[in-house]
Amino acid sequence: MNRNRWSLAVAASLILTFVVTAQERGNMQNMTFTQRYGQQLNLTAAQTKLIDEMDAKFDKEHSEFIESYRKTAAEMREARQANDTAKMDALKPKYDSQRTEMMKLRGEHEGHIETVLTDAQKVEWNKIKAEREARMKERAQHQ
Repeated sequence: MNRNRWSLAVAASLILTFVVTAQERGNMQNMTFTQRYGQQLNLTAAQTKLIDEMDAKFDKEHSEFIESYRKTAAEMREARQANDTAKMDALKPKYDSQRTEMMKLRGEHEGHIETVLTDAQKVEWNKIKAEREARMKERAQHQ
């Protein structure tokens, strides 16, 4: 009897952990720069305001492209999960082109944000970017 309760408790804990982790990951995708990194970079109120304004301007200027990119990425993800190689092959040129453009835009945007950071914050930001890049490479190896 105790063994069954213990097994049930472990299973419930694992499920809860999985759900919370998935929610946190999803929430991070919808966070602004200052929400995601503000505390880590110890941004001042003035820096936060300026960066939030930069984010809003970026989102407004590139909203159509970002929406199109997200749609293409979702279609690619669905095709990959369904193991639909024909659809993946058809989407790949568009996806690769949009991904390259998105990375270029994001790099430029982050470059503008860096102009607001102090030297100490830039050092921390470079660490964050290196960690992010390492996670992306690791994730790419598992796909």
